[in-house]
Amino acid sequence: MTPESSGAGTSDLTDRGTHDAELHGVWLRRYPLRLGARASEHYESVYRELALLASSDDGPRVPGPLLELHEEMDRRSARNNASEQVRDEALSRGEDSLDIELHVPADVVGVAQRVEQLLDEADAFCRDGTLLTLEPSRDVVEFRRWYIGELVRQVDGEAPRPWPGELR
Repeated sequence: MTPESSGAGTSDLTDRGTHDAELHGVWLRRYPLRLGARASEHYESVYRELALLASSDDGPRVPGPLLELHEEMDRRSARNNASEQVRDEALSRGEDSLDIELHVPADVVGVAQRVEQLLDEADAFCRDGTLLTLEPSRDVVEFRRWYIGELVRQVDGEAPRPWPGELR
């Protein structure tokens, strides 16, 4: 972690194959720590359920979009550990929000947009009972849209926008 100011941390979300690619700094301003943790917990539950379904020969067939989401989450999960560590350290200090800088390749835009579509489909499967994991709360979905939106906007050259919601 390289603090730029009090309450700031950095994280590298590069893919193993993109070390030579140009990286873009993306700032997540006023990142809501508790909400970010709840969102991570929800998506980890979805991931675990997808992993169980994908590995089962006797269980229900995993719908194509869910299998694609499981594979994408599997490829990306290790890279998210650094930002989650920064978040968890700030939570343990009693902080409510944090400015976090991510270093991402330009191709994160297409991946992030596809993951957003797949997570929307996963939400629908949670809602209709295809998955046992409960549907995410509205604030978790809003957080996800803000997070992915910031990746896309800032890689496209726009200025960061802080989290606009509550810090719960």
